[in-house]
Amino acid sequence: MQWLGAELCLHASGAGPVGGAAMRFLRSIFGKQPAPAPAPGTPRERISDAEFRRNVARGAADGVAAKTAHLAELLAAEPPTHPGDLFYTLGRLSHYAIELALIDWRDGIDPRPRLAVIPEVYNRALTVRPDILVGHANPGLVAVVSGMLGWGIPLETAPPPEEERKYALLWLDRWVIAGLASPDCWPAMATATPLKGTFIAKTLVDYRALLTGEGDPQEAIRRCIANFERRATHPAFTNAATEMGPGRYNALTVDVMLAAIMRQRGLKSGTVHDWVWD
Repeated sequence: MQWLGAELCLHASGAGPVGGAAMRFLRSIFGKQPAPAPAPGTPRERISDAEFRRNVARGAADGVAAKTAHLAELLAAEPPTHPGDLFYTLGRLSHYAIELALIDWRDGIDPRPRLAVIPEVYNRALTVRPDILVGHANPGLVAVVSGMLGWGIPLETAPPPEEERKYALLWLDRWVIAGLASPDCWPAMATATPLKGTFIAKTLVDYRALLTGEGDPQEAIRRCIANFERRATHPAFTNAATEMGPGRYNALTVDVMLAAIMRQRGLKSGTVHDWVWD
């Protein structure tokens, strides 16, 4: 190895033959060297929209499978699993199933096969533990989809409590879900405001106008769609759940709240947000 050390010194000093040959020789011995790590703050290369869609769909499908298996374990447990654990697992399973369904919906594919797992697992769980839903008034989009499709799952819905005003996105969901379930909530919706988020407050105002029939319904629909599309870049939705359409997810999903309101009122928008699978 003495000659190799001498040759390396020559190359380092510039006195030896062309350095490229020596480096190729070294790589043949030690293997290809890894590329240097990017400097801190260097933006990551953006993946294509098609690859992003595949990754999201794959993650959601894996989530459905994992939560379905976990739910089976919980339902078979002795002593019986705590109802709160079952409610949480049902909610996560439903989240992934809805995520897959919305991707299909956006692509013009009937989303009902993806959604069919939700009433199946809820009814199976309720057979084992009828108290699962007691005291849980925040079922999220499961309540919206259940109402649209007539599943009849006995979910509890209620306007958000005062302390949830600071959680603007959760607050928004809770108000629209409650408004869809009961017209008794509509008067309170007119004066409801989050602690922060003027855009989120406007979103609720426009949903409510469509829900209650105030003004021109097509104009209200246009405002709701514009609000949804704005979520792709609005900072208030940066950390929103995927089904709410933040960032790149906006092009993968639809506004389920808007779809449910339009379906309840017998309206159509002529866009991807319409429910057309009856």
